[in-house]
Amino acid sequence: MKNKFKKIAVACSVIAVLAACSSTRLLTSWVGELPKNTGGKLLVFSLLGNKGERFQDAFEDAVVARLKAKKVDVYSAYDVYGPDALKKMDKEKLANDIREKGFDGVMLITLLDKEQDEEYVPPTTTTYAVPTGPAFYDPWFGPYFHCYNYYYDQVTTPGYWKETDHYIMEARVFNAKDANDAVYIAKTDTTDPTDAVSMANEFASTIVKDMSKKGLFKKR
Repeated sequence: MKNKFKKIAVACSVIAVLAACSSTRLLTSWVGELPKNTGGKLLVFSLLGNKGERFQDAFEDAVVARLKAKKVDVYSAYDVYGPDALKKMDKEKLANDIREKGFDGVMLITLLDKEQDEEYVPPTTTTYAVPTGPAFYDPWFGPYFHCYNYYYDQVTTPGYWKETDHYIMEARVFNAKDANDAVYIAKTDTTDPTDAVSMANEFASTIVKDMSKKGLFKKR
């Protein structure tokens, strides 16, 4: 019985740690002078290097979904141009094509860095009550007698070193009329993502919330 409760306590601790692992926070954000077309038709490009199509599609879809919820006319570059648009098309030709398609803005999503650090998690001790035998009803001593059917025990988990991965991402929004005119830049830190989809969803939620707070969707 003692071993059973120890296993349950350890399992609960592991689940709690895993549930708290993955998180995205905003590091910095900046917004410039917003042109009149801000909040118009927007194209989202996910440029994640050798991370593959799965990452590109997941990040673009996540950002597009949240921007659509803000009533932004937004499109995924993966859907519009396919996975290899920047590889197959000259940059100037691509910029002209974006303007011809009526896009007012372009968002570029990039992975700036991947960092890893180590943290020592100290040992923990949990005290819990363990039943010693079957409980039964006694009309005279019910509330008190049953107290003797339990004793208190402790479970101690040893300390350990934990490696944490940090993904530093950036979202940069440009005015499509001038490719050098950035109107919004934000950096995020995602800690120990479980997979590409969850990481994309957390990133998108963080970025779109900040964009809304800074008023990028007010001017039409």
